[in-house]
Amino acid sequence: MRTSARNRQKNVAVTLVRKIQSSSEAVFAAWTEPRLIAQWLAPGADSVTAVTADLRPGGQYRIDGLHGDGSAYSITGTYIEIIENKRVSITWTYDGPVSALRGATSLVIADLRRRSSDVTELTLSHEKLADREAAELYRINWSRCLEKLEPTSRLHLPIDQQEADNPSREFFTDEHRRLQDRNGTRKLADRLQALTVKHELNVVDAVFIARQNMFFLATTDADGQPSCSYKGGARGFVNIIDNKTLAFPDFDGNGMLISVGNISENGRVGLLFVDFEKQARLRVNGRAQIFTENDKLFSRYPGARSIVRIAIDAVFPNCPRYIHKMALVAESPFVPDGKHPVPRTDWKYLAAFSDVVSEDEAGVETDLDKALSRD
Repeated sequence: MRTSARNRQKNVAVTLVRKIQSSSEAVFAAWTEPRLIAQWLAPGADSVTAVTADLRPGGQYRIDGLHGDGSAYSITGTYIEIIENKRVSITWTYDGPVSALRGATSLVIADLRRRSSDVTELTLSHEKLADREAAELYRINWSRCLEKLEPTSRLHLPIDQQEADNPSREFFTDEHRRLQDRNGTRKLADRLQALTVKHELNVVDAVFIARQNMFFLATTDADGQPSCSYKGGARGFVNIIDNKTLAFPDFDGNGMLISVGNISENGRVGLLFVDFEKQARLRVNGRAQIFTENDKLFSRYPGARSIVRIAIDAVFPNCPRYIHKMALVAESPFVPDGKHPVPRTDWKYLAAFSDVVSEDEAGVETDLDKALSRD
């Protein structure tokens, strides 16, 4: 990650370099598709309200938005150069209440360099700025925007996948409806469904998931017996493949393999993401598949036994009312990172397991509750 500012012939320029965990095609789409531009090209609490774009050299674009205080602004310009999946060059004129950003037309250049099939190096240059005050504001604003670029780029789907439908299913069952009617909440439930339930991720969902280091996974076996598991990893360990697909690694556990076993029998799953620091949560329902080989995500997850991919059926936030506010003390040292040896797991050193684990794990401990941190 590099950032610099330079003064050349009285025109200040800002350059930022980022490695984006997405294909160059997806990053290019995030720069050129209006629906994606609207998701990321607004810093902090700002928001984009409309985007129009005539994507060709000489074509015009316009971005309308609101600053965090509700004041309106617009950004207009012309496409100078477009090289598919490699470069976007545009003029840039801000019209709004921030005086330091108003002034002469400037130039924005986004250069994309393919590092691998799912890694792109972005070099962003904003040139011909009026002064260093404008440069510093743009450096901050672009940095904030680029935090949203990666999850937004993962919302891009190839054209041949964009029309793929999720299996049709009523969100509420007859029993849900019966209980809603008995409690007088049907209209509230209908309004919540209309306002919050979607069939794909938006950028707010994607950014939220990318911040998390744990979630709860609900699965059901072939007989209908449910199970709920805690899944933890490094922050961002749930991979956003695109706006309809998530993936996560299956690391070594207790050997019971209940979650992946249930998925093998019944792929319906529910994921609950909870941010205890911000007191927010998000639910994802979908259909899971397990991949034990030939999945490119294995290179991202050292130590993974399999990769679980989830086709999203529904995604929706939940009321945060009863979430207890907690702060993270430390992430688990047991999460494999491919750089350091994973510490021993105390419960596997219990004498009761000595004949069913490897020789280097066999031990003589006898206190089960202590080994499971339950004492």
